[in-house]
Amino acid sequence: MSKPVEKKFECVFGKFKKRKIMKSKPSFTKSEAEAIVKLIKEKLKAEPAKQKGIRSKIRKMGFYASDYGFRDGYTVEQFLSVAKISGASSAEIPTSPIKNQGTYTSMPRKASKPRSQSDESYVIDLCDEVLRQKALRQFRFDFLRGDSGTKLPVDAYYPSLNLVVEFKEKQHTEEVKFFDKKQTVSGVGRGEQRKIYDQRRREVLPQHGIQLIELDYSDFEHTRGKKLVRNREEDLKVIIKNLKKILIRLLKTQDSIL
Repeated sequence: MSKPVEKKFECVFGKFKKRKIMKSKPSFTKSEAEAIVKLIKEKLKAEPAKQKGIRSKIRKMGFYASDYGFRDGYTVEQFLSVAKISGASSAEIPTSPIKNQGTYTSMPRKASKPRSQSDESYVIDLCDEVLRQKALRQFRFDFLRGDSGTKLPVDAYYPSLNLVVEFKEKQHTEEVKFFDKKQTVSGVGRGEQRKIYDQRRREVLPQHGIQLIELDYSDFEHTRGKKLVRNREEDLKVIIKNLKKILIRLLKTQDSIL
């Protein structure tokens, strides 16, 4: 890493204090979001010469893709992954499944639920904060399937970064008595199947251009019961350390857009 980039990284992310001023509106009404979705669809179908004018219309409505590190070819799915829509959930905004580079198919977005209390949700919340993007949670790629043919979920997927983040709780590395011994369609116990599927994610995702980062509970301060203590300041340091390369890439992308 060059010294100027490293210095800028430490300034922006290391202390996690300075923030880039966002040009985008903090939230959109349902009608505004529907109008932006319509324009994004038009942009994706339009000739390159016309796309610039459509992007300008979208910015006038209050959405600046550069705030989130999106390139000019950003999709409806990416907009909905970061947009806050007042009076409606993103699931209520009419759209259709979008295929990106022929590598994945999006799942229908579900209405927002009360924030989960799980350690996984807590860690992904911190990742969202650091990356300044909302992950698609429990996302299922069409190309990632279990032995029964069912699509396997990933904990968090960031489309604009081609990034998947997985949080590994204790059951991924330690045996869970009774539960792990139950047989599955794979002909092995659930514990062994979990290991097989974890390895499948490691092998298959990179084949489709998706980077996988795994965060283990042991990376964080935890109790004797293997639950996170949730020291936010220290946990953010762990997140930033593991996402450092992604953050540098995102920072360079934003600089090139600006």
